[in-house]
Amino acid sequence: MGAVYLPSQYGMILVPLANVQVKPGDKLRISCRYSHIGQAESQTLYAAIGNSGWAGFDEVLHGSKTLSVPEDTAWDYHEEYVDISITTAISAGFYDLYAKIGGAIPKVISPTLHDVVEVLADISDSEFGEISITGYVKA
Repeated sequence: MGAVYLPSQYGMILVPLANVQVKPGDKLRISCRYSHIGQAESQTLYAAIGNSGWAGFDEVLHGSKTLSVPEDTAWDYHEEYVDISITTAISAGFYDLYAKIGGAIPKVISPTLHDVVEVLADISDSEFGEISITGYVKA
């Protein structure tokens, strides 16, 4: 009797992220824990920040990378990360986050985390430059 090859399956994906603050120019590292059983395969790990609402998730920024998922003969947990580059395409404020494994038809999607990413204002785009005081007048 030969080896039994289970098709690749994912049980869940968790994003253990507490509230974080970022600003344009930062990279937000999203750590993901997922469970898997079955054959080894390559899949896409994808994470996005944006706003969730009644019409779905409005993504503003995202990141992705290719995972090399090992063969697991029993359910096993794995941890991986993906980086999201914070650009000026996002306004200051609070944002939601989710992650998934797979492409257009995901294998597994994490629960949405609400208001966990705070994007701070980019003060480098201020109208005011450096101010120097060269003297003062005594009244």
